Amino acid sequence: MESYENRLVAFIDILGFKDLIKKSENNPDQVNELLEILKYIKAWDTQGQNKWDIKVIAVEEDAQRKGLEKFDISGITACTCFSDSIVVSVQCENELINEKASTLIGNLSKIGAKLLQAGILIRGAMTVGNLIHTNDGIIMGPAIIEAYLLESNYAKNPRIILSDKLIGKLNYPLKRKSDRYPYHQYINRFKDGCAGFHQMQFFQVMQSEVNEQNKLKYDLDVIRKRLIDGLDMSFSKPEVFLKYRWLMNQYNELIINEDDVKKPIYDVNLADSHLNIHYLPIDQLRNKEET
Repeated sequence: MESYENRLVAFIDILGFKDLIKKSENNPDQVNELLEILKYIKAWDTQGQNKWDIKVIAVEEDAQRKGLEKFDISGITACTCFSDSIVVSVQCENELINEKASTLIGNLSKIGAKLLQAGILIRGAMTVGNLIHTNDGIIMGPAIIEAYLLESNYAKNPRIILSDKLIGKLNYPLKRKSDRYPYHQYINRFKDGCAGFHQMQFFQVMQSEVNEQNKLKYDLDVIRKRLIDGLDMSFSKPEVFLKYRWLMNQYNELIINEDDVKKPIYDVNLADSHLNIHYLPIDQLRNKEET
């Protein structure tokens, strides 16, 4: 007999997915790209539980000091994908919530970064509470309702926000560096008061690991181009533009240690923008001037 478990849960919405499907109808290349995206997401579904590993956490000194075995969620994670939504939950006792939340947040950030490189924006919310989440995809409980309502009512921008309930169980306020957990590097307090992380935070936290493969500059450039394309996507859909504008600001604020790895995205309203209304010509002009 199934019963409620205390679980961390994330409800994630893939933004604009229906429009992407519609546009792909007459574009064979986009069909293949969408199929690859769906395969990538599906690989994290219930049958791929071993993907929820501690690789993104194992490099963190904070995790190594506390014992990596406490951060393992590979056998206690359920993931269900349906339509344009993803639900991930982790069985979690309160005494290990900081460790399990660290690994879940690190993996969700990694997934988000991969999707953004393919031009996919996500928005979501995380909380903790009573939930039934079975291997065959049945999801029931107050925790999923809370996560869904947080995402739909308050997330607004392409980010994953945390509930007051979850933040109340995490190690805040942080008084000493030795008390830090890996998630402390991911979570920001945004200007509207919400706390959470966005899809590009992965690159700031994991930049040394990504750069070992000489990929960081390439990955950030792919994302920059995706964001510029999104900014120029439409002049009559301000709700879409504002999401890309928000991401543009977050991208420009990323702290990347090595020079020349991250090129900025220039604003169309700069004094020397030559009265342009598209972002791409300004980017091309600035890059030409810099070379």
